[in-house]
Amino acid sequence: MFEPGLRGLVVLPLLINILLVGGLILAAGLGFDALLENWLPGGWDWLAWLLWPLFVVALLVALGVSAVALAAIVASPFSGPLAYRTACGLGHEPRAPPRSLAGEMAHATGTALRKLGYYALLLIPVLLITVIPGLNLLAVPAWFLYGSWVLAVEFLEAPLANDGLEFRAVRQTLRRNRPATFAFGAGTTLLAMIPLVNLLLVPAAVIGATHLRIRLR
Repeated sequence: MFEPGLRGLVVLPLLINILLVGGLILAAGLGFDALLENWLPGGWDWLAWLLWPLFVVALLVALGVSAVALAAIVASPFSGPLAYRTACGLGHEPRAPPRSLAGEMAHATGTALRKLGYYALLLIPVLLITVIPGLNLLAVPAWFLYGSWVLAVEFLEAPLANDGLEFRAVRQTLRRNRPATFAFGAGTTLLAMIPLVNLLLVPAAVIGATHLRIRLR
């Protein structure tokens, strides 16, 4: 992230990540505090001390992953050039020519809609597991696996797209490399749950995904 050749492309994704992740966590904290004030009956304020730690754990898992994924989608016009320059710096120039800024914006907009639809479909079985009694014992691993796959797809899409792959071909490539994809996504998910570290995650994960893409060629 701090190499001179990449530094200029890291700044904007980093700022977007900090603003979105920090803002969502602050909003969630204020909203939960207001919810406790309205929901807890008088004399039960002590219960808030028990509920806040549970809320913090849930926030780290759910909001950490979703906020990073949202920041990655918003910053995606800058992820392509960052992945491209990273690959060139490693001596593996992408197969497709670099896109212009307008081309990056158009690609990011079209791909973002397909990504959101794909993530929503994957979310349906996870939600069912969460709400069905008995099955909801598997909710935590289900959410972790979901977050791992979503973040892997989100960050690996940039270097794969630089090689000329459309989103359907991106998904097929990742399914053929499930162990490496899940391993990368799991590590990214764990980092997304760590406060302050998750603020740096978007540009770092794009660079890491580019390294992985080169290994999988």
